[in-house]
Amino acid sequence: MEKLELNTQLFGHETIPLQAKLEALLFASPRSLTVNDILEILGEDENLTFKVVKNMIQQIKDIHSARTDAGFHLECTEHGQYQFRTKTELASIVERLFSKRPRPLSRAAQESLAIVAYRQPVSRADIEFIRGTDSGSIIKNLLERDLIRCVGRKDIPGKPMLFGTTEEFLRVYRLAALTELPSLESFQPRREIIKLAGNLPKDDENPAPLFPRSPEDPAELGED
Repeated sequence: MEKLELNTQLFGHETIPLQAKLEALLFASPRSLTVNDILEILGEDENLTFKVVKNMIQQIKDIHSARTDAGFHLECTEHGQYQFRTKTELASIVERLFSKRPRPLSRAAQESLAIVAYRQPVSRADIEFIRGTDSGSIIKNLLERDLIRCVGRKDIPGKPMLFGTTEEFLRVYRLAALTELPSLESFQPRREIIKLAGNLPKDDENPAPLFPRSPEDPAELGED
């Protein structure tokens, strides 16, 4: 029994260096991690502080940056998110690994995804009302690609699901947060164009004759 307890102590996570723990988390995570994410995962038992973790991550970053023969590096975004990524110059090689990529999103799927992104949480009925057509198969496709997820249910009879975007959506479109989505105003005509269009005569105001009279027409010359 004493020998078993000794082995547990020797090979337990308490003996694993902090650098190894952070590298394991950053390597295994499918998304980028912040210092707060790491602190939450490791828990209070580690007796770690924000400064200690951030300094260790910087050391890891420096170690991998110094390896000129390495195929990957630790990338840090301006929002303080960290993730191991392959080097840009190896893109052509890595592409072979993912040569069988999923088919690109159809125009209808992109429309539905945009509706979810800008109006979330949104139900299937909301999406179909805006698009004017059935969107069941499209929503299923977006769920399978992990671009949207169910975030709750609408408090109406039938309790339909409400959809929102995912971390994968942010990663695919290289967004740190939904606040980085382009403003809807950028897709609208400029105000001066709308104002100009509003000043144009309506179709029923001073309509042009279908068959304009020629100058030789007696009515134009004042002849009876």
